Amino acid sequence: MAPTAAYAAAFTAGFLFGLSDVMVRLAVEGLNARQMLFVSLAVGSPLLWALGLAVGEDVPSSRPLLLYAAAGLLNFAVGRLLFYVAVAGLGAGSASVVTSPTVVLSGVLAWLLLGEQLTGADAAGLAMVSLAVYTASRRPSGRPLHGIPRSLAVAAGLAASLAFASSSVLVRAAGAESGSAILGIAISYTAALPIAAAMAAGRGGLPSPSMLVGTGWGRAALTAALVVALAQACRYEALALARVVEAVVLISLFPIHTVALAALLLKGRGEDVRPRHAVAAVLAVAGVVTALAG
Repeated sequence: MAPTAAYAAAFTAGFLFGLSDVMVRLAVEGLNARQMLFVSLAVGSPLLWALGLAVGEDVPSSRPLLLYAAAGLLNFAVGRLLFYVAVAGLGAGSASVVTSPTVVLSGVLAWLLLGEQLTGADAAGLAMVSLAVYTASRRPSGRPLHGIPRSLAVAAGLAASLAFASSSVLVRAAGAESGSAILGIAISYTAALPIAAAMAAGRGGLPSPSMLVGTGWGRAALTAALVVALAQACRYEALALARVVEAVVLISLFPIHTVALAALLLKGRGEDVRPRHAVAAVLAVAGVVTALAG
């Protein structure tokens, strides 16, 4: 893949993440976070396996396979579940900002756990994304669903960001040993799917195909599942083929995409995007860029 195409994949990943956030917000009008996670993994797993095999990737060997599986448990069974809680409690716009510190938190984790130097740019980026999170969550863009309080939703979003940051270490380690990026995501999805099914069965029950196809929120859930799987494929390909810093910046535009799409598609659906949410999204992206530039 040429650099231009790799950057296009990174930008597309960010846009698709934003679109999936909006679809998830519509879906959680009828599904709880556990059910949404199950739908996302159940729909995305076969799609990603098909994509990976279609482009001729080989199934990773044992060590990267285990790393991808561990990343899936952390990224999806923990991180994505918590993110869906944040979307239900805060709205798509605010939740996207609250979970945006992933890249910055990766630097902080490297400082705390690996002894890597924390630069002034890292500190400035952390301050900016912290202000963005406060601005977006003080008056959330969406009304709370399923009785989720704002404080719990904010905590879930921040915890999701931490889980995403931690799982990225596993993904990078697996990717260094395997050139099978899309099949790596498929393995991650598949590893997390049984846990997601068990959690959904114990909280509201597994949604039936007829329920999903026959309701507006069910169709939104299916759309979100397809879109986020494609977003993950674009993300992994971009990280494998483009310069990491540039790819991450383009992917990290997703809060701006989410806020813009929420304003267009969720008006009158319990989401009221205000200028402060747009400012928070821009500030969150600026914080990521600042940290990466250092």
